[in-house]
Amino acid sequence: MSYKLLIDDKVIKDLKQIDKLWQKKIIEVIKTKLVENLSHYYRLLVADYRVIYEIKDDEVVIIVIKIGHRKDIYK
Repeated sequence: MSYKLLIDDKVIKDLKQIDKLWQKKIIEVIKTKLVENLSHYYRLLVADYRVIYEIKDDEVVIIVIKIGHRKDIYK
């Protein structure tokens, strides 16, 4: 079963505040880890950055909720 990946506009805004090198790495990890391996992830770690997301199995959808530096993400 293949999941559809949804990224909220607020998340795109979060991502644009991050260095371009890290933006690329975060997007790469999101595409590989979230879409291919969904086992137990609810947050994804990319160095000092966190990707917070929700999985809706009944809709076969992954919703990225927030992206940010680990010191700020949980505030």
